[in-house]
Amino acid sequence: MKLIELIKKIFLLGIQRKVVRAEDIGKAYTFVSDCYENTFLKEMHVYNDEVLNAFIEALPTDTKGLLDLACGTGYNSEVLARVYTQAQFYLVDISKGMLEEAKKKQMRTASFIQKDMLGFLKEQPDESLDGVICCWAIKYQPPRQIIKEVYRILKPGGIFGVLVNTKKTLPEIRKIYPSLLLKHPETIQRIMFNLPNPNNKLVFLKWFKKARFQVLRAEEGKRVFHFRNEEKLIEWVTHTGALAGFDCMLDLQNQEIKKSLEASLMKKRIHSVTHRFVWAILKK
Repeated sequence: MKLIELIKKIFLLGIQRKVVRAEDIGKAYTFVSDCYENTFLKEMHVYNDEVLNAFIEALPTDTKGLLDLACGTGYNSEVLARVYTQAQFYLVDISKGMLEEAKKKQMRTASFIQKDMLGFLKEQPDESLDGVICCWAIKYQPPRQIIKEVYRILKPGGIFGVLVNTKKTLPEIRKIYPSLLLKHPETIQRIMFNLPNPNNKLVFLKWFKKARFQVLRAEEGKRVFHFRNEEKLIEWVTHTGALAGFDCMLDLQNQEIKKSLEASLMKKRIHSVTHRFVWAILKK
Protein backbone atom coordinates (compact mmCIF):
# COMPACT_ATOMS: atom_id res chain seq x y z
CA MET A 1 0.00 0.00 0.00
CA LYS A 2 2.81 2.40 0.89
CA LEU A 3 4.52 1.63 -2.43
CA ILE A 4 1.42 2.64 -4.38
CA GLU A 5 1.13 5.80 -2.30
CA LEU A 6 4.79 6.62 -3.00
CA ILE A 7 4.42 6.08 -6.76
CA LYS A 8 1.31 8.27 -6.86
CA LYS A 9 3.02 11.04 -4.88
CA ILE A 10 6.12 11.08 -7.10
CA PHE A 11 3.97 10.96 -10.26
CA LEU A 12 1.90 13.92 -9.04
CA LEU A 13 4.99 15.95 -8.10
CA GLY A 14 6.46 15.17 -11.52
CA ILE A 15 3.37 16.48 -13.30
CA GLN A 16 3.50 19.61 -11.13
CA ARG A 17 7.24 19.94 -11.89
CA LYS A 18 7.99 20.15 -8.19
CA VAL A 19 11.65 19.18 -8.32
CA VAL A 20 14.61 20.24 -6.21
CA ARG A 21 16.25 23.25 -7.85
CA ALA A 22 19.47 25.19 -7.32
CA GLU A 23 17.68 27.61 -4.96
CA ASP A 24 16.65 24.66 -2.76
CA ILE A 25 20.26 23.46 -2.63
CA GLY A 26 21.23 26.98 -1.60
CA LYS A 27 18.71 26.97 1.24
CA ALA A 28 19.98 23.59 2.41
CA TYR A 29 23.49 25.00 2.67
CA THR A 30 22.28 28.16 4.37
CA PHE A 31 20.77 25.90 7.04
CA VAL A 32 24.21 24.38 7.79
CA SER A 33 26.31 27.47 7.04
CA ASP A 34 27.10 28.41 10.63
CA CYS A 35 28.44 24.94 11.46
CA TYR A 36 29.84 23.86 8.08
CA GLU A 37 33.49 24.60 8.89
CA ASN A 38 33.30 22.85 12.27
CA THR A 39 31.65 19.74 10.85
CA PHE A 40 32.46 19.05 7.20
CA LEU A 41 35.59 21.16 6.66
CA LYS A 42 37.00 20.29 10.08
CA GLU A 43 37.67 16.83 8.65
CA MET A 44 37.70 17.38 4.89
CA HIS A 45 39.75 20.58 4.59
CA VAL A 46 42.88 18.45 4.12
CA TYR A 47 41.57 17.49 0.67
CA ASN A 48 40.74 21.08 -0.16
CA ASP A 49 44.34 21.82 0.80
CA GLU A 50 45.66 19.17 -1.58
CA VAL A 51 43.82 20.82 -4.44
CA LEU A 52 44.80 24.33 -3.36
CA ASN A 53 48.49 23.43 -3.07
CA ALA A 54 48.47 21.91 -6.56
CA PHE A 55 46.54 24.93 -7.85
CA ILE A 56 49.18 27.28 -6.41
CA GLU A 57 51.98 25.26 -8.00
CA ALA A 58 50.36 25.69 -11.40
CA LEU A 59 49.40 29.38 -11.27
CA PRO A 60 51.91 32.30 -11.04
CA THR A 61 51.75 34.49 -7.95
CA ASP A 62 51.24 37.67 -10.01
CA THR A 63 47.73 36.48 -10.92
CA LYS A 64 45.18 39.30 -11.10
CA GLY A 65 41.75 37.65 -11.14
CA LEU A 66 40.48 34.54 -9.33
CA LEU A 67 37.01 33.03 -9.11
CA ASP A 68 35.90 30.86 -6.18
CA LEU A 69 32.88 29.12 -7.69
CA ALA A 70 30.35 27.91 -5.09
CA CYS A 71 32.70 29.41 -2.52
CA GLY A 72 30.90 28.20 0.59
CA THR A 73 32.39 29.77 3.70
CA GLY A 74 35.32 31.20 1.73
CA TYR A 75 37.88 28.70 2.95
CA ASN A 76 39.55 28.29 -0.45
CA SER A 77 39.78 32.02 -1.12
CA GLU A 78 41.21 32.71 2.32
CA VAL A 79 44.04 30.24 1.65
CA LEU A 80 44.70 31.52 -1.87
CA ALA A 81 44.66 35.17 -0.75
CA ARG A 82 47.81 34.56 1.27
CA VAL A 83 49.63 33.76 -1.97
CA TYR A 84 47.87 35.90 -4.56
CA THR A 85 48.08 39.14 -2.63
CA GLN A 86 47.40 41.40 -5.63
CA ALA A 87 44.50 39.40 -7.06
CA GLN A 88 40.87 40.43 -7.16
CA PHE A 89 38.75 37.58 -5.78
CA TYR A 90 35.20 36.83 -6.85
CA LEU A 91 33.36 34.63 -4.35
CA VAL A 92 30.15 33.25 -5.84
CA ASP A 93 27.56 31.12 -4.05
CA ILE A 94 23.81 30.68 -4.30
CA SER A 95 23.56 30.31 -0.51
CA LYS A 96 23.06 33.56 1.36
CA GLY A 97 24.17 31.96 4.62
CA MET A 98 27.41 30.64 3.13
CA LEU A 99 28.25 34.06 1.69
CA GLU A 100 27.64 35.68 5.07
CA GLU A 101 30.14 33.27 6.60
CA ALA A 102 32.62 34.00 3.78
CA LYS A 103 32.36 37.73 4.41
CA LYS A 104 33.57 37.16 7.97
CA LYS A 105 36.97 36.28 6.49
CA GLN A 106 37.34 40.03 5.83
CA MET A 107 39.31 39.60 2.64
CA ARG A 108 40.70 42.91 1.41
CA THR A 109 40.15 42.48 -2.33
CA ALA A 110 37.01 40.39 -2.65
CA SER A 111 33.59 40.69 -4.23
CA PHE A 112 30.76 38.51 -2.92
CA ILE A 113 28.05 37.51 -5.37
CA GLN A 114 24.90 35.52 -4.51
CA LYS A 115 24.13 33.63 -7.71
CA ASP A 116 24.07 30.13 -9.12
CA MET A 117 27.24 28.94 -10.86
CA LEU A 118 26.01 28.86 -14.46
CA GLY A 119 24.10 32.10 -14.07
CA PHE A 120 27.27 33.88 -13.00
CA LEU A 121 29.57 32.24 -15.54
CA LYS A 122 27.36 33.07 -18.52
CA GLU A 123 27.51 36.77 -17.63
CA GLN A 124 31.32 36.89 -17.71
CA PRO A 125 33.33 38.03 -20.75
CA ASP A 126 35.67 35.71 -22.65
CA GLU A 127 39.22 35.24 -21.33
CA SER A 128 38.65 37.47 -18.29
CA LEU A 129 40.09 35.42 -15.39
CA ASP A 130 43.39 33.73 -14.55
CA GLY A 131 42.08 30.96 -12.33
CA VAL A 132 38.91 29.25 -11.10
CA ILE A 133 38.54 26.98 -8.08
CA CYS A 134 35.43 24.89 -7.38
CA CYS A 135 35.30 22.45 -4.46
CA TRP A 136 32.49 19.95 -3.72
CA ALA A 137 29.90 21.73 -5.87
CA ILE A 138 30.25 21.16 -9.62
CA LYS A 139 27.67 18.35 -9.45
CA TYR A 140 24.86 20.73 -8.41
CA GLN A 141 24.44 22.02 -11.98
CA PRO A 142 25.26 20.29 -15.29
CA PRO A 143 29.04 19.79 -14.96
CA ARG A 144 29.79 19.81 -18.69
CA GLN A 145 28.08 23.18 -19.09
CA ILE A 146 30.04 24.62 -16.18
CA ILE A 147 33.32 23.29 -17.61
CA LYS A 148 32.55 24.76 -21.03
CA GLU A 149 31.84 28.18 -19.51
CA VAL A 150 34.94 28.10 -17.32
CA TYR A 151 37.08 27.29 -20.34
CA ARG A 152 35.58 30.26 -22.15
CA ILE A 153 36.22 32.80 -19.40
CA LEU A 154 39.75 31.63 -18.55
CA LYS A 155 42.68 33.39 -20.17
CA PRO A 156 45.04 31.22 -22.24
CA GLY A 157 47.12 29.25 -19.74
CA GLY A 158 44.49 29.77 -17.04
CA ILE A 159 44.07 27.16 -14.29
CA PHE A 160 40.93 25.35 -13.13
CA GLY A 161 40.95 23.39 -9.86
CA VAL A 162 38.01 21.04 -9.16
CA LEU A 163 37.18 18.70 -6.28
CA VAL A 164 33.97 16.66 -6.20
CA ASN A 165 32.37 13.55 -4.73
CA THR A 166 32.00 10.43 -6.85
CA LYS A 167 28.78 8.42 -7.18
CA LYS A 168 30.13 5.97 -4.59
CA THR A 169 29.92 8.53 -1.80
CA LEU A 170 27.72 7.68 1.22
CA PRO A 171 26.67 4.21 0.01
CA GLU A 172 25.54 3.43 3.56
CA ILE A 173 22.90 6.20 3.46
CA ARG A 174 21.89 5.49 -0.13
CA LYS A 175 21.16 1.92 0.92
CA ILE A 176 18.46 2.96 3.38
CA TYR A 177 17.15 6.18 1.79
CA PRO A 178 14.55 4.39 -0.43
CA SER A 179 13.05 2.75 2.63
CA LEU A 180 12.62 6.17 4.24
CA LEU A 181 10.76 7.41 1.16
CA LEU A 182 8.59 4.31 1.24
CA LYS A 183 7.76 4.78 4.91
CA HIS A 184 7.00 8.52 4.69
CA PRO A 185 5.58 9.23 1.20
CA GLU A 186 3.12 11.78 2.56
CA THR A 187 5.99 14.09 3.62
CA ILE A 188 7.68 14.32 0.21
CA GLN A 189 7.34 17.84 -1.21
CA ARG A 190 9.80 17.78 -4.12
CA ILE A 191 11.57 15.22 -6.29
CA MET A 192 15.36 15.01 -6.02
CA PHE A 193 17.07 13.37 -8.95
CA ASN A 194 20.45 11.71 -8.58
CA LEU A 195 23.28 14.22 -8.91
CA PRO A 196 25.65 13.85 -11.89
CA ASN A 197 28.68 12.89 -9.82
CA PRO A 198 31.36 11.07 -11.84
CA ASN A 199 31.70 7.31 -11.40
CA ASN A 200 35.48 7.52 -11.07
CA LYS A 201 38.57 9.50 -12.08
CA LEU A 202 38.50 8.23 -15.67
CA VAL A 203 34.96 9.51 -16.24
CA PHE A 204 35.77 12.73 -14.41
CA LEU A 205 38.74 13.55 -16.62
CA LYS A 206 36.77 12.86 -19.79
CA TRP A 207 34.58 15.85 -18.91
CA PHE A 208 37.59 18.16 -19.12
CA LYS A 209 39.39 16.57 -22.03
CA LYS A 210 36.27 16.94 -24.15
CA ALA A 211 36.30 20.66 -23.32
CA ARG A 212 39.98 20.83 -24.45
CA PHE A 213 41.47 21.26 -20.98
CA GLN A 214 44.96 19.88 -20.37
CA VAL A 215 45.15 17.69 -17.27
CA LEU A 216 48.08 18.71 -15.08
CA ARG A 217 47.28 16.48 -12.13
CA ALA A 218 44.44 14.26 -10.95
CA GLU A 219 43.88 12.21 -7.81
CA GLU A 220 41.09 10.25 -6.14
CA GLY A 221 40.57 9.07 -2.60
CA LYS A 222 38.18 8.29 0.22
CA ARG A 223 37.54 9.10 3.85
CA VAL A 224 35.60 6.88 6.22
CA PHE A 225 33.88 8.58 9.15
CA HIS A 226 33.19 6.49 12.25
CA PHE A 227 30.59 7.47 14.86
CA ARG A 228 29.86 6.34 18.42
CA ASN A 229 26.18 5.82 17.68
CA GLU A 230 23.41 6.37 15.15
CA GLU A 231 22.51 9.75 16.63
CA LYS A 232 26.00 11.15 15.99
CA LEU A 233 25.99 9.79 12.45
CA ILE A 234 22.62 11.43 11.71
CA GLU A 235 23.82 14.71 13.17
CA TRP A 236 26.82 14.66 10.84
CA VAL A 237 24.99 13.86 7.59
CA THR A 238 22.27 16.43 8.30
CA HIS A 239 24.63 19.28 9.29
CA THR A 240 27.40 19.07 6.69
CA GLY A 241 25.61 19.53 3.37
CA ALA A 242 26.37 15.88 2.56
CA LEU A 243 22.68 15.30 1.76
CA ALA A 244 21.90 18.75 0.33
CA GLY A 245 18.98 18.39 -2.05
CA PHE A 246 17.93 15.03 -0.70
CA ASP A 247 17.00 16.78 2.54
CA CYS A 248 14.66 18.95 0.45
CA MET A 249 12.84 15.88 -0.82
CA LEU A 250 12.60 14.31 2.60
CA ASP A 251 12.75 16.59 5.65
CA LEU A 252 15.52 15.00 7.67
CA GLN A 253 14.87 17.43 10.52
CA ASN A 254 11.42 15.89 11.01
CA GLN A 255 11.52 13.91 14.26
CA GLU A 256 9.52 10.97 12.91
CA ILE A 257 11.80 10.67 9.89
CA LYS A 258 14.85 10.96 12.13
CA LYS A 259 13.52 8.10 14.24
CA SER A 260 13.01 5.99 11.12
CA LEU A 261 16.51 6.80 9.92
CA GLU A 262 17.98 5.92 13.31
CA ALA A 263 16.05 2.63 13.39
CA SER A 264 17.29 1.71 9.90
CA LEU A 265 20.88 2.48 10.80
CA MET A 266 20.57 0.43 13.98
CA LYS A 267 18.97 -2.51 12.16
CA LYS A 268 21.76 -2.62 9.59
CA ARG A 269 24.42 -1.86 12.22
CA ILE A 270 25.71 1.15 10.32
CA HIS A 271 28.06 3.32 12.38
CA SER A 272 30.21 4.78 9.62
CA VAL A 273 29.86 6.53 6.26
CA THR A 274 32.26 6.58 3.33
CA HIS A 275 33.10 9.75 1.45
CA ARG A 276 34.74 9.17 -1.97
CA PHE A 277 36.07 11.97 -4.12
CA VAL A 278 38.20 12.93 -7.10
CA TRP A 279 40.06 16.12 -7.95
CA ALA A 280 42.05 17.61 -10.80
CA ILE A 281 44.09 20.64 -11.83
CA LEU A 282 43.40 21.64 -15.42
CA LYS A 283 45.06 24.13 -17.76
CA LYS A 284 43.50 25.97 -20.69
